[in-house]
Amino acid sequence: MNKSVKLSELNRNETIADFLRRQGVRVILPCGGMGSCGKCTVKVHFNGDGKILKAIEVLSCQTTAAQLFETAPTGCTEVTFEIDESKILNSMPSTISSESLTETASSPDEKTNKRPFIAAVDLGSTTIETAALTPDGELIGSLRKRNPQVSYGADVISRIKAAVSSHFAASDMQRLAESTIAASLSELSSKYSLSKTPSQMAIAANTTMGHLLEGADVRSLGEAPFNPGDISLKDISQVFFTDKTPVYLLPGISAFVGGDIASGIYYLGIDQAEEPALLIDLGTNGEMALGNRDALYVTSTAAGPAFEAANISCGTPGLPGAITQVSFKGTRPVLTLIPWEEDFSMLSPGERIQHEIKLRTKRPLGLCGNGLISAVSAMKGAGIIDENGTYVKDVWIKKGFPLWKPSPVNKGEDPITLTQDDIHELLFAKSAIRSGIEILMKESHLTPSKVYLAGGFGSSLSAEEASSIGLFPDMLSDRIAAVGNTSLKGAVKFLSEDSPEVRMRLSQIRNKSHEIVLADDKDFEDLYLNNLRV
Repeated sequence: MNKSVKLSELNRNETIADFLRRQGVRVILPCGGMGSCGKCTVKVHFNGDGKILKAIEVLSCQTTAAQLFETAPTGCTEVTFEIDESKILNSMPSTISSESLTETASSPDEKTNKRPFIAAVDLGSTTIETAALTPDGELIGSLRKRNPQVSYGADVISRIKAAVSSHFAASDMQRLAESTIAASLSELSSKYSLSKTPSQMAIAANTTMGHLLEGADVRSLGEAPFNPGDISLKDISQVFFTDKTPVYLLPGISAFVGGDIASGIYYLGIDQAEEPALLIDLGTNGEMALGNRDALYVTSTAAGPAFEAANISCGTPGLPGAITQVSFKGTRPVLTLIPWEEDFSMLSPGERIQHEIKLRTKRPLGLCGNGLISAVSAMKGAGIIDENGTYVKDVWIKKGFPLWKPSPVNKGEDPITLTQDDIHELLFAKSAIRSGIEILMKESHLTPSKVYLAGGFGSSLSAEEASSIGLFPDMLSDRIAAVGNTSLKGAVKFLSEDSPEVRMRLSQIRNKSHEIVLADDKDFEDLYLNNLRV
């Protein structure tokens, strides 16, 4: 898309990204505007006398209007910002979780002929998933949207910094989360003929996302001693401008281990089980819990956004057209994509074949998190990288490995290349998770009988491919189970079972949790360095 503005109307000290945000165009800033990921580039056209005088490409998060003034050629009166649609937040479609959509019966309201419902929400750093349920807890439908706060950074540290430095940013992030949840509720209500608002709602979130949603100060979450403040169960209905619908924010455990993990522990019954189990959320914050009915040991590790491919040069969310699996025939990559969302039902057989051929040659969006792990696993198996994750050919080290190249029918398209730095980003994240698991097992003196992979990413991860790159200790490779979004499922369970006993149980999960700070463990650094191998 293009956005034009008179040169004189730009604020001298404002970055291009900030200017575009004020204009309602939110450029995605995976690194939080630090200038390190290079994924927010825009083309700037300097215009005058009805023609383009000069064009440059810059980082929108780093380039200020003052720098544009210095660069502008004589006679320039206007600039046009040309932004790739894939770099703009509002171009990212929401994804309906069609596998979990089920029509269920409930009695409609006599006055409105609309069915009453309750709602559960998983407020994650990357995505926000909202589920509508019948009053007795049966699933009606769910909707997953990208968290628009990603325009302030892919990780919670970036968002904490943004909120601390700007009251506007803190307020904006609160409204972004609230409005996304409200929009999802509205879409679900319309699709399934539900009442306008749910009769009650439960939200599970990591501690930072919960604080931002309720408008609490996040400063202490980013500074030692990292005091989480009030993370007990609370009603935050005022955030949604209502006093009629209870909106429960589920309790967390600490500044770094939030209500999403506590909700997962509750849903899976880890806190009441005799045999120890390990719960891992393979997200940006790398939260995990190991324990049983006697005690729980929790930690989080700065895995970063590599598992969501947010800081990968060719990375993309798990949307239709994303590469989700990679294999090799020799050194020729074979790609499997998330199917494109195309409806051919109204086409003739001949037209359908033509459109299917076009889709086969269409440029993929890029690598999603699953695709990244699959690619590195397959490269290891094909001998394209060595045990350190380093390409075996100098040309690949310098230029990256081309996973997809344009053919004559899509000449001019950019290739999709996995760089050496991309592989390193995954190995950094992988090592952080693996080292966190090993520290938890050491400190707790427990070996899990089951390993639960949670979250949208974990639910579709190939345990075999993840194990092949060393994400888990070998002894756990046959104990892994993908359990989907346990944060959301725990919120659903809370609504179905809410009672003084359940609330006490949630409180006890926090009380029996022992937080392990990985940075304070003398073995963590050695483990981390050792686990960087594939």
